[in-house]
Amino acid sequence: MKVGTHRDTGAVITGVDYLKQRLSDVINTPLGSLVARREFGSRMYELTDRNIDRRFYMDAYVRLSEAINKVENGLDDFKLDEMSVSPEGNGQVSIDLMGTYLSNGKPITIEGIMLDV
Repeated sequence: MKVGTHRDTGAVITGVDYLKQRLSDVINTPLGSLVARREFGSRMYELTDRNIDRRFYMDAYVRLSEAINKVENGLDDFKLDEMSVSPEGNGQVSIDLMGTYLSNGKPITIEGIMLDV
């Protein structure tokens, strides 16, 4: 099980809480934007200013699955099965992920990862 630091409190976090934070970091970091880690992040930023329709959902799923499967993103303890995207207004969407937490082999749902579009 991976161990990290909570971005707001500095407390040590593990398990699903840390996985959710890492997923949020990857989703909200444009690929190539970190000088020292150009391969970290996702192509979700490419969906900015797009209509939220069937094509948006498919493109979001493709970009998210690419990001989860990139070794550089450190998400090797999560296997994505399903994703849902819900418009939240104010230029944001909420992403819910369903999959398997590979540290214990159990299915999990991670809700409410926010993305600015």
